[in-house]
Amino acid sequence: MADLTPSNLPPLRTDAGRYRELEVLERLRDYMPAGFEVFHGVELHSVHDDRDSYGEIDLIVLAPDGCLLLLEIKAGPVLLRDGEIFKIYADGISDVARQGKYQRSAILHRLREAKLETPLLCCLVLPDYDLGDSQVVSIPRERIIDAPRYPEMVSTVCSWLGAVHSQVDRPALRRLLLNQFRAVPAVDVLRDQLQGTVRRLADGLATWVPRIGSPSGAFRIQATAGSGKTQLALQLLENTAAAGKHASYVCYNRSLADHVRHIATARVEVLNYHELCVDHYRRTNGEPVFNAEGFQAVTQAYLDASSNFAPSLDLLIIDEAQDFDADWVASLCSRLKPGGQLYVLEDRDQRLYQQREFEIGDAVTIDCRDNFRSPRMICDLINALALVSPPVRSMNPYKGHVPGIQTYSSDEQLVDATIAAVQNLLGRGFSLQDIVVVSGRGREKSVMTRKTTLGPYSIRHFTGEYDSNGEPCWSSGNLLVESVYRYKGQSVPAVVITEFDFAELDDTARRKLFVALTRAQMAAELVLSVTAERCLVAELS
Repeated sequence: MADLTPSNLPPLRTDAGRYRELEVLERLRDYMPAGFEVFHGVELHSVHDDRDSYGEIDLIVLAPDGCLLLLEIKAGPVLLRDGEIFKIYADGISDVARQGKYQRSAILHRLREAKLETPLLCCLVLPDYDLGDSQVVSIPRERIIDAPRYPEMVSTVCSWLGAVHSQVDRPALRRLLLNQFRAVPAVDVLRDQLQGTVRRLADGLATWVPRIGSPSGAFRIQATAGSGKTQLALQLLENTAAAGKHASYVCYNRSLADHVRHIATARVEVLNYHELCVDHYRRTNGEPVFNAEGFQAVTQAYLDASSNFAPSLDLLIIDEAQDFDADWVASLCSRLKPGGQLYVLEDRDQRLYQQREFEIGDAVTIDCRDNFRSPRMICDLINALALVSPPVRSMNPYKGHVPGIQTYSSDEQLVDATIAAVQNLLGRGFSLQDIVVVSGRGREKSVMTRKTTLGPYSIRHFTGEYDSNGEPCWSSGNLLVESVYRYKGQSVPAVVITEFDFAELDDTARRKLFVALTRAQMAAELVLSVTAERCLVAELS
């Protein structure tokens, strides 16, 4: 696989031409050998006869030895006239050869200014047009990849670049491409573009799973972190509400329920299992006590009453099902109408509680190992550490970076290392609002959640208390600190993974580390005990 710069794909548009450009870009990225780098959306600004000229090169391929290939992509039909190729747009006609000559001239000028000499090849890609026997005067026929040659585009490009050689200072050439052409966006721009692109890519589950039928009406979606389970749930809820039917979404974590409640349609029920139990307890027994024993009492009351519930739901979604007790699932299913649909969303690799397995008779099972959320480098680390089996498949267009590692051997060093990890992310352009500190310890045992500040940063965390309406109480602060247990199901651009201490990388440690790493959309920093860091090094070696 080749590197992509910028690492995120360009924003999608509705026109067919842009989709074809993205297809060419993805094909080069996915099938070019390692060592190649593909630059896209390269802006050009040149001055000729005291006049400013602006343009854009679709793609530039940088070979391992520094040779360059410029690719101009013209999707859809083109016009051949007098041996010339023209592209027709809504606002006029573009001379393809003239455009290509301008681009090559501008690049050559920049290379000469930088005193960098390297072979510079050019080609035209017409993925939807068959030139046949047509004669083209202004562009060498062998440098045109039309529709019949398009399936061999990657091998053709490799052949062209393999036939030339360069002694250029490749790092200097790459810096020129990065800096002169502004190919690297700011973190906030990258974040916004990446989130939009990943959201669209991860819509796959939400697009095709609702089209699948099940005689029993039951579906079991066993999908890895970042595969699009939340998008699927939202789509199912919206479809059911739009049809005037009744739907309920029930998950394990209260924080995830709060998140989904804010983005789901208001016409459906969204809560976590214990909220559902509390609501029932209030209606039948009065005000509950909000502590561990109180939650156990309200849960048992709900279970005891569930066999008498009147079926009222056309759709039931159980999310984070790997953390549900089998009796909880049965109590929820009693609310389904005959002919109602049940969707059970789960990821056994994120099972953080020792709940017994349960079966759903005659359910259609769908497996998905595609991770759209996590950067490719984080997925590579997950697979290298064998945190899950089978491995996850990275589908994210953003490569990202290997997480940095800080170590500690005392609580004082732990705090200092966590502050350093936060500052590393801030130094890369992330804001405090982009960062969440995820602790490997539970809230009551965490050093982080007992603090009000982390260095110069005020901390926001769940206090462990609830108000009179059962809503969780939070401390005031700018930097969110959460346990890995509570933050499961959510994500953020950058994550500091701290308070991870284990003597061996057993199943529990693997699951917790997997959950923590897959919260990051762009970057992660690890704060590990010295012992835990040695375990990871031993696993990698």
